[in-house]
Amino acid sequence: MNKNTAKHALKRTKKTKTRIAKIPKIKTNVHHPKKLKSLKIKKSAKPKAQNAPVKNKKSNVKSKDSIVKQIQQKNASKRKPLGKVIIVHGWDGDITKGWHPWLKESLESQGFEVILRQMPHSNAPQINEWVEALSDISGKVDKDTYFIGHSIGCQTIIRTLEKHDTGNVGGAIFIAGWFDLKDKKYTQNPKSEKAARKIARQWIEKSIDFGKVQSKFSPEKVVAIFSDNDPYVDMDNAKIFKEKLGARIIVENGMGHYSFEDNINTVPIVVEEFLKMTRSPDTVNTGKEDAAKK
Repeated sequence: MNKNTAKHALKRTKKTKTRIAKIPKIKTNVHHPKKLKSLKIKKSAKPKAQNAPVKNKKSNVKSKDSIVKQIQQKNASKRKPLGKVIIVHGWDGDITKGWHPWLKESLESQGFEVILRQMPHSNAPQINEWVEALSDISGKVDKDTYFIGHSIGCQTIIRTLEKHDTGNVGGAIFIAGWFDLKDKKYTQNPKSEKAARKIARQWIEKSIDFGKVQSKFSPEKVVAIFSDNDPYVDMDNAKIFKEKLGARIIVENGMGHYSFEDNINTVPIVVEEFLKMTRSPDTVNTGKEDAAKK
């Protein structure tokens, strides 16, 4: 081999090395053993069982009435109350029974603040104790304050307004109220009749300054509701409400004493009269349709 041939062979060798150096590295899916630990291996989803129970989509669908009710309650909670309503139950009453919860919810849905509290010793009501309790419950009263009373709760409202120096109030609805029970039986249990008459005597005999009470109401803002088959209260009491307080009298059929023992769980007439007292009844739901469903 001459010098030129050797020189030419050396150049070819250098070119070959250069070409080999320029070949790019090929990436592979093979990972370094140290990096394998950090890799997250996705678990394959388990196949669904062919006989798996299908969820009933209808169970999660709310009824139209419940949605409307929720919206009304939500809107009512945001608004400033249209007024304050204080409900006073009757002798041996229970605010968790009968129409009390229904009436509270009905008036709250109309935008009113409703106060419903259990009165002390309801099985043996005492005038002074109940009057002071109602005064504490009521707080400050004004033209935007309304009272709804049942049975002896009616007298409690009247005697509280008589005793305490309050301003004019918005109005009142009295349900099965009484001032005299006369010869009516006070209880269906003969053994407790004597004790019941003793309790009732103070409420019957202690006088009331009706003039002072009437001055706190507008004439059209007092309603007294009675039933034609009340076993305790006769219609002579309706005359007293009308003459002494200027109340408008309403007599319903077959409502008994409006108690839970009579299975009276709704009182649409009360909502209707209350809304007449506070606003136009044509613009609101009086509760008659809801009561008819029950």
